[in-house]
Amino acid sequence: MAVGLALVALPSMAAATTQRAAIEKGVVAALTPERALVLEAEPHRGEGLLGFTLRFCGERERVELVSKNNGGVSSLLSGKRYKIPFAALRPEWQLRVVRALFGHDYPAASGWYHEVGRPETYGRPSLWHVAEWFTGRGDNYRAIRVANRLADDELPAGQSLLIPARLLRPALRSALPPESPFYLEYDRDAGGDYAVYRLKPGEALYSSVVVRFTGSLYADDVNALAQTIAKRSGIDRMTAIPVGYKVKIPFELLEPEFLPANEPRRREYEAGRVASSQYRNSVTARQLAGITVVLDSGHGGSDVGASYGDVWESLYVYDVMVRVKDLLEARTAAVVKPTVRDGASHEARDRDVLPASRQHTVLTNPRYLIEDSTIGLHLRWYLANSFLRETLKGSGDPEKAVFLSIHADSLHPSLRGGMAYIPGARYGKGSYRREGIAYASRREVREQPEVRFSEQERVKSEGLSRGLAESLIHALEDRGMAVHPDKPVRDKVVRNRREWVPAVLRYNAVPAKVLLEICNLANPEDRALIQTRAFRQEVAEAIVDGIIAYYGDGSPPAGLLAATTAR
Repeated sequence: MAVGLALVALPSMAAATTQRAAIEKGVVAALTPERALVLEAEPHRGEGLLGFTLRFCGERERVELVSKNNGGVSSLLSGKRYKIPFAALRPEWQLRVVRALFGHDYPAASGWYHEVGRPETYGRPSLWHVAEWFTGRGDNYRAIRVANRLADDELPAGQSLLIPARLLRPALRSALPPESPFYLEYDRDAGGDYAVYRLKPGEALYSSVVVRFTGSLYADDVNALAQTIAKRSGIDRMTAIPVGYKVKIPFELLEPEFLPANEPRRREYEAGRVASSQYRNSVTARQLAGITVVLDSGHGGSDVGASYGDVWESLYVYDVMVRVKDLLEARTAAVVKPTVRDGASHEARDRDVLPASRQHTVLTNPRYLIEDSTIGLHLRWYLANSFLRETLKGSGDPEKAVFLSIHADSLHPSLRGGMAYIPGARYGKGSYRREGIAYASRREVREQPEVRFSEQERVKSEGLSRGLAESLIHALEDRGMAVHPDKPVRDKVVRNRREWVPAVLRYNAVPAKVLLEICNLANPEDRALIQTRAFRQEVAEAIVDGIIAYYGDGSPPAGLLAATTAR
């Protein structure tokens, strides 16, 4: 990959200076001594702050941010360079910054390869820094470490690191080469706009096209969309598609991140990711001291959830929830607030296959035996909101509470592993309340019958929830457990061509909230695993690891930055 300028030498960390590489006339990519990526640019003749911001960020809402990062300027001087944070840049400028600064990097089939710099070029970064640059989140360092089979977090000079495609910022993912599984071509015919994906050896239309590119996961949806795409592509036999065949995917079926860069839906999606990524958990809690963990398990009572014979979702996810509760109470200082209980007490069964039970109750005042699944569902978020109010009375900080609802999904049988749902900001507009005696008779409902969240609250919640979800997914990966291969954290459910956020998240006032699907019951291997107490205990251990990691010190774990600070 060609680079216009060599980087200025960095003799040592003690004398670190900003490193720069030219992108074009008047525009420079910069790497600060703090290892932050920045774009520095001169305004065009007569260009004001708004025009400058729109040119590089694409949104007028970024004007205040650009001004703040340049000493609060309101007007720009010709010939002077002004700084723009990397996360606020338009995707095409993010890509140009990375290419200018890291000239030995290259995109490949499995993701982006980054060569760790030598001290004489731009210093020696930490794995945390690399994760921040290329994925937008420093805590993705765990997944990068696992993907590269690193024994520790040391990065020797010249080390080649793979940043997996699924973790990459959209700007970098869009640059992956034709042989990449995420690469798409675009065209148009009488039927409208479509993307083209060329099948690789061993790939199937269901898992490699429908699941990967449309966001659909449920068997009926996947099968129906496979038929639609096959017809659009002139495929007669889905089991005999030649390698390299041009599969046509209509634009209206694509997830927004797979659309061309100038498509409004993609731009809206990327703007939302940029906005929510500005919010990260700022609370430090050693061993979760002062933290409230609200635990929920899906379904229960008359509602068994996903079921395959005697394997009821409600039984097994409840057992995992109780194990998480026991671990948190034994090993941390967290205040644990379960939303449901089966029988007279919370008890994890010391057996593999669990006996049937329909005695789950929601722990409102008074308690609700789950006879109506809808009522049971909505009472959970009312209860969670009440728990948050209790937390606020003590600490005054809503970020000192997290909510986790544990489920087991029933998806296309080709899929395996864990997956997390978070509340996409665009799905939580308006206000909501429930009416009827079942609600009005509960203290938690009477405390605040109606909920409404501002746009800032929704955007912040998406950002915090994504951080918690990624921490949980990383914890599963660290223990060698399966997770969804393409997109393990999703901001919406897609089913029957509809998109929504589950009510237990959408109306929940706890800022950081996640619905965690621990496995896919439709997959025989996953279904066998969940019927073992060893697997359920391992999942519980991973969940506790993830929550503790989320409330770390807000920076890389101890030792992760040693390579940077010691040199």
